[in-house]
Amino acid sequence: MADYQVHRTMNRQPAKHEHCPASLISALPADYAVTMMYVPMQTDTSMHEDMQALECGTLFPVLYKPFAGKCCK
Repeated sequence: MADYQVHRTMNRQPAKHEHCPASLISALPADYAVTMMYVPMQTDTSMHEDMQALECGTLFPVLYKPFAGKCCK
């Protein structure tokens, strides 16, 4: 991901109204924030059988959320 951002930044053409060279543009904004992530422990450890997990796309039944095909209005 970082390689793509550097490539995109380095190869970006400046707009007509820009007066600074593209090399002065950073991949990170000047006022970036450090963040923390919280992932709760999974308490339900029941698991699908192998073939059922492949069909559902997840090993854990609590994570199986099939698409209902309906739109919320």
